[in-house]
Amino acid sequence: MAHKKHKKKILNILLIPDDESSPKGFKVRYSLLVALLILLIFVFVGLVIGSVTYGSLLQKAYENISLKQKNDQLSQQLQKMNELSGELENLKGLSRKVKNSITGYVNLSTDVEGEPEVSGQGKSSDQSLISVYNTIPVKAPVNGFISQEYKQNLHNGIDIVASEGTPIVAAGSGKVLFAGWTLDGGNTIIIGHGEGYYSYYKHNLRNVVYENQNVEQGEVIAYLGNSGQKSFGPHLHFEIWKNGISIDPRTLILDYNK
Repeated sequence: MAHKKHKKKILNILLIPDDESSPKGFKVRYSLLVALLILLIFVFVGLVIGSVTYGSLLQKAYENISLKQKNDQLSQQLQKMNELSGELENLKGLSRKVKNSITGYVNLSTDVEGEPEVSGQGKSSDQSLISVYNTIPVKAPVNGFISQEYKQNLHNGIDIVASEGTPIVAAGSGKVLFAGWTLDGGNTIIIGHGEGYYSYYKHNLRNVVYENQNVEQGEVIAYLGNSGQKSFGPHLHFEIWKNGISIDPRTLILDYNK
């Protein structure tokens, strides 16, 4: 009885060919089959775990790349904001110097409409005092919704959709450097604001200012239209340039970020 108890179990496999050759038999121990089955299970589980782990690592890698790109964009925007903050501080200092220099010579008063005027000794009919803050193009030229965003070197401005004939105002005080027709932009206006700033207004229905004319911030300079070969509906294509480099108008005009 002890001999039968410790007898190893063996699986006999008999292969019978289709021809008249003699059958072939194989003997395999059950313990070996169990070991192979367990090994296959471990390999399968390992492959599943490896696939899941690799997928998770790949997803984290993509997330890290996306976060890095967003951090780079935020760093660039922060750098631009710091530069603009420095320029505003310089303008504030310049404004204080101007006010100190004219103290005792002229008196500042405000008329009914809130526009600054000069009164006192030395006042002349063509003399005006323009705030240095108004020279930066920070006022929205037209109210509407943005249909196309700024993309440097691809679309150097924003497209603002509004009803045809809507008044367009100067984003900042300055001098009209160009007011005329271009093939792509149609009726176009370019204003120089000083401090390296320039603003462009394209596809106008008609312009109401002329070259070398001084304009105030908020003054109507044109009416919104659909002129030029690159216009496919009433809108204003608006650009801001600083020292020969285009910038996103949203960085200066807060109304377009609401």
